[in-house]
Amino acid sequence: MQHLRRFAKEKDVPESVKVAFKNLEIAQKEPLGLLEETKETVKTVAPMTAAELFVVVGSTNAITEQTVTAGLSASIPNPYIVTLPVPLLAPTTIEQAKLWSSVYWPTVYKKSNPFGPHLSLLTRTADEISVDVDRWMTLAKVAAQEAKRSGDGEAVGVVIVERRNGVARPIAVAADARWRDWPLGCGSGNVTAHAAMRAIAMVAEGLKERELRAGLKTPAEMPAIPDIFQDLPASGVERKNYDTTKNEHGYLCFDLEIYCTHEPCVMCSMAIIHSRFGKLVFGKRMRKTGAIVADEDGLGCGLWWRKELNWTMLAWQYVLDPDHDENVSDGDLHA
Repeated sequence: MQHLRRFAKEKDVPESVKVAFKNLEIAQKEPLGLLEETKETVKTVAPMTAAELFVVVGSTNAITEQTVTAGLSASIPNPYIVTLPVPLLAPTTIEQAKLWSSVYWPTVYKKSNPFGPHLSLLTRTADEISVDVDRWMTLAKVAAQEAKRSGDGEAVGVVIVERRNGVARPIAVAADARWRDWPLGCGSGNVTAHAAMRAIAMVAEGLKERELRAGLKTPAEMPAIPDIFQDLPASGVERKNYDTTKNEHGYLCFDLEIYCTHEPCVMCSMAIIHSRFGKLVFGKRMRKTGAIVADEDGLGCGLWWRKELNWTMLAWQYVLDPDHDENVSDGDLHA
């Protein structure tokens, strides 16, 4: 039950939890019975204080109250233990998590619903990005074409977009650069210079530049980055859309959107997931090498919305023409 907060302070638990503990406190202070005609036995317990923590121990069918008491007795004599109803499954929306937090116990929404994203969330977000998805996919294609013309890489492009208060703007554009400064005929090129990897590195590079401008670090304190990563903008479209003043989270791309001309490979897909992107849109589906969709005749991994991973994101394929096969590739290109 990882959707439940393990520990909670008094200010964070709902009123029903406070009442349950208060009733237990009152009950434990009442007379339990008479041992003799003139003697009364009362179980006394120190009153609860705001400094105490509430903790979820486990399900009642997995651990008994006696076991809990015995385990805590060495450090916490006479602990208050009550049985409370809690949601068994993870919430499917933020709104549901807030409702459960106010009724049962502090509950966390991690976008980890094993059944997939809630339809209301999917619809609302799709409507939001559909307004300008053409613009960002076109920009990604421009970057891809520049890479192909220059010979620096394959025709793959990526755009990272920040959307705040309904206004979207690009903060990084990157093209594939696997052949830049790479020996001819040497393998499949520089794998660290895939478009998605470069775009994420550009966002992270902004954190370093902001620390330099703010005087938090000196150039000598900054680690030297090998040229192999190709993480600085090089082409015209990359330099024009490079903004290092935003994204206060550094390399973590919370609430950012990433638009790719091709379905990312396993390496890039995992980088996108670990970077915590909120939304992903890709154009051409890479049946043999793509890692977002679980194709039976392809890799079959399907990293989109995998409950085993520690992050899930919303993802769509950008289909130009449903009746045309240009939306799917059977090539061996790792994008």
